[in-house]
Order: sequence, then structure tokens, then C-alpha cells
Amino acid sequence: MDKKIFYRVCHKDTLQGLWYDYKGLFTGYIHKEFDFCTHNKLEMDFDDEIVGWLSATDSLESLYQWFPLIDIIRLQEHGFYIHTFEATDVKFYARFQHLIINQTTSVPKQIITLGITHGVAKIPNKK
Repeated sequence: MDKKIFYRVCHKDTLQGLWYDYKGLFTGYIHKEFDFCTHNKLEMDFDDEIVGWLSATDSLESLYQWFPLIDIIRLQEHGFYIHTFEATDVKFYARFQHLIINQTTSVPKQIITLGITHGVAKIPNKK
């Protein structure tokens, strides 16, 4: 597969997600600390099959189905932002119905910051 850009919400310093840290250890942050998130009740229990893989989407529109704009804006206050990753090794994880990218070979490229202007979310321009 050619290099492609994928999107994921993770911490700006550690790249850990809201369910698991970057080493694959369950944190459950989305259940404990971020109950304002739309999908905070979604369980993603441990699965050996995806250790070393990161949940991601292939478009911002798909990411916003998992994390609506207002959730992401609020998560930014806690250091969680949209990150772009360049990846070639990707597969569909049927159990939870989403894409996963290989953590070892994918490369973090950019942080996307969302903002609010007069109560309306500003969506970054796509390039």
C-alpha cells in the first residue's frame, strides 16, 4: 500500500489514546475522566490481536463520527488532539468496526487544533 494519511485522537506528548496507552495497556480514561465524550460508554476490552496497532480513521469525517467536534475541543483542554499519521500498514478490525494502523511503521506527522469562534467550531482546511 502507498503511504496514506490517517487520523486519530491522542495525547500530544505521549500519543496515548483514550482507551489504551501507547504500550497497549488499558487506561480507560474515556470512561473515568472524560465522561463528557459521546462514546464514553463504548467498551474496547483488551485483544491480543491488535497489540501494536492504533485505532485510526482515513478521513476527518469518519473521525468526527467517533469524536464529534465539541468532544475534541473539550479534549484539547486535557492535551488530547487530532493527530495525522502517515501509514502504509493498515487493516480493518472487524470486532470494533474500525481501521487500525501499525504502530511501529506509522509516523506521526501533524497535530490539528480545533477552535471555537463565536460558538461555532472552526474546522481546519484540508490540503
